[in-house]
Amino acid sequence: MSFFTRLVYRFFIFPLALLLVHLTVFFNKRIRNAVVGRYRSVKILTSFLPEEKKTILIHASSLGEFEHIRPVIHHLGKQYQIIVTFFSPSGYEHAKKTYPDEIHVYQPFDFYRLWKKILKRINPRLIIISKHDIWPNQIYAAKKLNIPVFLVNASLSKGSSRLNAFYRFLLKDVYKNLDKVYAISDEDKERFIDYFGIKNISVTGDTKFDQALIRKEKAFSKNLLNKKWTEEAFVFVLGSIWQEDYNAINDSLQKLITKYDRIKVIFVPHQPEEHFIQTIKNQYDHVGVSLYSQREKLQDQRVLIVDVVGVLADLYQYADIAYVGGSFKQGIHNVMEAAVYGIPVIYGPKYENSYEAAQLVKEKSAFVVRDKEDFLKISETLFSDADYRKETGAKVELFVRKKTGTTRKLLEEWEPILQRKDRQESSES
Repeated sequence: MSFFTRLVYRFFIFPLALLLVHLTVFFNKRIRNAVVGRYRSVKILTSFLPEEKKTILIHASSLGEFEHIRPVIHHLGKQYQIIVTFFSPSGYEHAKKTYPDEIHVYQPFDFYRLWKKILKRINPRLIIISKHDIWPNQIYAAKKLNIPVFLVNASLSKGSSRLNAFYRFLLKDVYKNLDKVYAISDEDKERFIDYFGIKNISVTGDTKFDQALIRKEKAFSKNLLNKKWTEEAFVFVLGSIWQEDYNAINDSLQKLITKYDRIKVIFVPHQPEEHFIQTIKNQYDHVGVSLYSQREKLQDQRVLIVDVVGVLADLYQYADIAYVGGSFKQGIHNVMEAAVYGIPVIYGPKYENSYEAAQLVKEKSAFVVRDKEDFLKISETLFSDADYRKETGAKVELFVRKKTGTTRKLLEEWEPILQRKDRQESSES
């Protein structure tokens, strides 16, 4: 970081943001839990006792970034002690329950001296950041200690907030202090170069394609739903939906489920908030509704509402058609979790934040709906024409398979660094 930028961030921007967050804890339980968790993280990491294995530090902002980087964690975890830090509660809480053999903590507060103390204690071979969540003082401390830092699955969409003047001022020098950026596409690489002047950057793809295949294989061994409920039905999975998605397609979905007795719908809210769940229950009560947490009671109900987190990717295995949410709000969620099952994928107009969603549209392998009429027309066509549905799904699955192999490329490039026996630490200038 440049001296001026570092001063502004360390003594003005970050302290102000920290103050605002601490004021918010009195009104928001989730933020309060995250702040308390960060204080615990400081204690855990500053008193960390290294095992015989060397450590690797990985940062994932949220659940999605964590799931995408899983193939890297899986392979490196065979030889190294993995420490994963999270910004949001969703990723942290899921990881603690699902992967108890790893160390998971909230991302500590971004103080330079604190990070230097933590990094000296855990002494990681390298730091891997999944996707985008970069913290300046962490990067600066790592640089001073000669710890390599890599940004993996890096994307920079045309509509990214990081392209505005404030973030460009804040992040330009931070990006230059990364040892390397691994972009998911040529377009993303060019934007990183144009807006941030990054030189050490290459296109390797996205590890979430590898993870999609791995998770698909594991999903088939999980009996999440009673086969009797799905085998004779035409299942529509609406994944990670917001209220805006629901409002845009609900009228058409009501028409479909009323007109065709075979259709069953699995609603997966982005966050299983009680008021949203209750809205869905009230509006679909006439066809029978059950909650996922009570799925053992599923019989002739035609609507299932998922009131837990972390199971969506596995539930796509039951889908004949998938709608991917977020695309009528701020931007689409993970398309690949559905696409890997070889099923038609539908989403709304806000998809440019996702490279793969945009590519699928470009290759005419996915369907974009802009209103309820579009949704009804496309859904009804896919429901009634089995050959067209199969052909479309096959295109999507082929797209996923052509994009796999990123994990192998990364591990091969990092091998010399990981095998290095000693790392000479430099002092702070």
